[in-house]
Amino acid sequence: MGYHMTEIKTRGTWILGILFFAMAAMVMAACVTEAVPEPEATAFPIHVDPDTGIEFVAVDRFSDDAGTLMRRSENPDLPAPNEPIDYDADFLDHALGPGGEEATYYEFDVASFRSAPVYAFVYASDPTRRVAGQSAIFDLIPGEDGYNDFWQVVRVLVPDDFEPGSIRSLDDIEAAGFELERTGTIINCPIVPYGSTARLADRDASGWYKGKHVSYFVFDVTETSIVNPGALDVPYAVVRVIFEDNDPAKGTKEDPDTGESHNVFDTLPGDELYRSLWRFDFVDEAEFDSVSDWESSKAAREADIDMDHVLVNCPIVVWPGS
Repeated sequence: MGYHMTEIKTRGTWILGILFFAMAAMVMAACVTEAVPEPEATAFPIHVDPDTGIEFVAVDRFSDDAGTLMRRSENPDLPAPNEPIDYDADFLDHALGPGGEEATYYEFDVASFRSAPVYAFVYASDPTRRVAGQSAIFDLIPGEDGYNDFWQVVRVLVPDDFEPGSIRSLDDIEAAGFELERTGTIINCPIVPYGSTARLADRDASGWYKGKHVSYFVFDVTETSIVNPGALDVPYAVVRVIFEDNDPAKGTKEDPDTGESHNVFDTLPGDELYRSLWRFDFVDEAEFDSVSDWESSKAAREADIDMDHVLVNCPIVVWPGS
C-alpha cells in the first residue's frame, strides 16, 4: 500500500497512549482550583484558493476548545493551528477485525453521539438530482459548540433556475427562503486545515463556511430508516482495547515478536452494523495472548479502567478485500 506498517503502528500506539493520558490529566485537573494562565495566542496562517482568490477558513483541531483527547496544551508536538495535518504519517494505525483480520484505520478525536447539520443542494423538481457546482454548506467548525465530525444531511430544495455557487453560508440559505428537508443520512466528514492529507479517505473536498472555503475528508455514510427527523444520534460500534499493564498512558500492548496489537473491532466496512464511531471497551492485559478475534476478546477478562463510554472517530480504511 506504499506505507510501512511497523512505522505506522509505532506512531499510532504512541498517539493512543497520549490520548488516554490526556484524558486522565483532564480529570485530575478538574480538581485543581488554582488558575492556569492561558497560552499565548498563535497567529493562524492564511490559505487562499489560487484559482478564485477566496480564503479558506482557519481550522485548529487541537485547541482546548476543539480537542478532547488530542490537545496541543497536553502534547505540544501536535500540529500548529491551521497547519496541514498528515494523517497518513501520524494518525494511521491498525488492529484486528472480528475474525482476526488486519484492519487499518485513521485516528481522529472523541466525537459526540449527536450529529451536526450539513446542507446539500438538490432540485425541488427532482430531489434525487444534486446541484452540480454548488458545494455543501457547513455552519460549524472544530472548536465551536455543536461541532461533530458526523453530519446529518439536510437537503436544500432549490428551483431549476438556481445559480450554482451563489449560496455560501447558512445565512444565505435562510435569506433565500429555500425549503429544508432533514434526512436519515449521516456522513463522516472531519473538517481539517487546508492542505491536510489522508490518502485512504474516500475523497477530500471543499465546501462553504460563512463565505469562506472549508476543507474536509469524506469517509463512510450511514443510512438510517428515519424519515425527515430532527437532529440524529450517531450510531456506534465497539472496539476491544488492551493497554500495556492496563495503563492507558503506556499505550496499546504489542506482541514483542510481531509488534502487533490484539485490539479487536466488532465489525468491518461492508458489514451491516459497521460504524466508524467506536465505543472503547477494555480487556485485561493478562489476557493478551488469548485474544485473536472478537469471540476470544469477549471471553477474556475485562480491565477495570475508569473511562466508560468513550466514543472515538476511527474510520477503517484498509481491510481484507478492500
